[in-house]
Amino acid sequence: MSGSRGRLTIWLASAMLAVMGGALWVWLGVPVYPDVQTADSDCRAEVSRDTDKHGFKVMSFNVQFMAGKDYVFFFDMDGGPDVRPSEQSIDLTLDRVAALIRDENPDAVLLQEVNDGNDVRTHYRDQIKALQQRLGDAAFPCVASAYYWQADYIPHPKINGPVGMQLVTLSRHPIVSADRYQLPRMPMDPVSQHFYFQRALLEARIEYQGKTVALLNTHFDAWADGTGVLRQQLAVVQARVKELEQHNIPWVAGGDFNMLPPDGGLQLASIEQAGTGSFEQPTAIKPLYDRYGAIPSLEDLRSARVANWYTHFPNDTRVTGPDRTIDYLFYSSDWQLLHSHVRQRDTLEVSDHLPVVGVFSMGAVEP
Repeated sequence: MSGSRGRLTIWLASAMLAVMGGALWVWLGVPVYPDVQTADSDCRAEVSRDTDKHGFKVMSFNVQFMAGKDYVFFFDMDGGPDVRPSEQSIDLTLDRVAALIRDENPDAVLLQEVNDGNDVRTHYRDQIKALQQRLGDAAFPCVASAYYWQADYIPHPKINGPVGMQLVTLSRHPIVSADRYQLPRMPMDPVSQHFYFQRALLEARIEYQGKTVALLNTHFDAWADGTGVLRQQLAVVQARVKELEQHNIPWVAGGDFNMLPPDGGLQLASIEQAGTGSFEQPTAIKPLYDRYGAIPSLEDLRSARVANWYTHFPNDTRVTGPDRTIDYLFYSSDWQLLHSHVRQRDTLEVSDHLPVVGVFSMGAVEP
């Protein structure tokens, strides 16, 4: 969820105070973020790609709760007219996301902004179940998910009901463990903070070619300029990958980081010139670029073909195509990068984000 801040936090606070008198919010209960949910262990018997000789392929994709690109929501920009997508839009987008995943045929998919069956904004559709039905029963037998926005009731007049948004990791290889790590929260009044996003890092460990590999999936805060929270959230990721490396566990981390790359301000200059966004500089994501492999690479981002590496197409009537990079894959030195791309050619109507894809190897691969 990216774009103009739209003062969502102020709306939450004012709506709650108006509806509940500033005190009765406790009656609703503070949202509880449960442990990671995983598919049962039967997935081990179904996995058939444990010795892939063509590389290990990972896709990261913020699917924007399967809304599609026909909307400018109230949180996307000031005056955004749309409140929620239609059921028809959700069905069409689920079809398109499933088709993209089938065509890319990855080993693992890191999805952000996937809604559960208790979210009024997307007509109470269980989007994991709906996607898996489209992919086929055995397409990704191993699944881990973790909530990062969950409440039985949000009294905002344009929500007015329950929400349930998750990080979801799909794997063709056995998931041996999964954990949810809470990220630092946006600073705001105590009423709003309890009902606001509780950003998280989902770490799933899989079995791949006889090794344990960690997949890290995350979605950092949007509208966080000047709060310092992005650096704090990045520090959690840094701590996790440091611990993984101390235990000699290869890892790939991906998601929507809501930060521009450390390209010397090139993307920021064009965005500011167009008046379509603002981002902190220097970018907090630089430490990951300094130490680890990255998709897109700095070479890609400073090249004449930088537009091929844009990952975000804001729901903003002033923006006519992808114009910035805020989604990434990072990886440990255990991996050799074989190929990477941002899939743009047939994704511009699917989400406000574009899939980031990397193919890796820990040894010799077949051509």
